[in-house]
Amino acid sequence: MQVGYIDSFYDLPQLDHSVRFPWRAYYPAQKAGMQAPIMTGKFPLILALNLTNTSSQALAAAGNIVCQLQFPNRTAVTPTDYPQWLTTHQPLVAANKQAVKQSLLVVERLLAPRQINSAHLQAHILLTQVGACGQGFGGSVALELLRRSHLITAASATTNFLASQKWNSPCAKPQLLLQTVAAAGLTPIFKRARKRAYLYTSPQPLSAETQAQLNADFFATSFAQRRFSPPAKVNWLCKS
Repeated sequence: MQVGYIDSFYDLPQLDHSVRFPWRAYYPAQKAGMQAPIMTGKFPLILALNLTNTSSQALAAAGNIVCQLQFPNRTAVTPTDYPQWLTTHQPLVAANKQAVKQSLLVVERLLAPRQINSAHLQAHILLTQVGACGQGFGGSVALELLRRSHLITAASATTNFLASQKWNSPCAKPQLLLQTVAAAGLTPIFKRARKRAYLYTSPQPLSAETQAQLNADFFATSFAQRRFSPPAKVNWLCKS
C-alpha cells in the first residue's frame, strides 16, 4: 500500500497563551508522496509518539492514518519500586502529564469537523478505532493515554516505564508492552492488566522492522476485536 503524508500544526491552548504544535500525518494514498490524494474509505487512527518516520510509514502502509507527534526525548532508569520511583522523578511525571494533555487536544481536533488543517483526513477516520503507539518517553505517554481517554482503544509501548500515577490502574483494553531489559520495567503494568495484555522482554533492543511488524499486527487484531497472537512464545507473557 502506498503512503502519502502532510505536515501541519494546531495552535493548542496553554494557560494564557497558545502553543503551535506541529504534526505529520501518514496515510494510505493513491500514490506516494507529500499531499498525495488519500485512498477511498475509512481507516483506524494511530497516534505515533516519538516514533521514527520509517515506523510511522509502516503503520500507514498497513492501512492506518498515523498522526506523528514528537516530544522532547526523556530517559530514566527502569523502576523497581513504582511509588518510590515516581516521587523521585517528578519532572518526568509532569512532562508525561503535559504530553498526554497535548496528545488529547490533537486527537480532539483530528476528530472534530471543520478543522481547516485536517478536515480531509477527518472524513476518513474510523472514530471507534483510535490507538496510541509510543517509543521511549512516547511509550509512557501512550500507556497513560490508554488509561485516561475513552477515545484510545488500544496502545503499544516500547519503553521501560510509565511515568504516571496511573501505573497501578487496572486496564482491560488491549496493550502491547515491549521492554528491553529483564528487570521490573513494565512487568508491574502487565500484572495489573485485566486481560488483552502482551508483554515481551528482550535482552537487547528489537529491530525497527520487528517492532513495526508487531505493532501493525497488534493494532489490526485489536481493532478487529480479535486475540493478538505473538509470533514466538519465548519471552512472551500474555493475558487474553
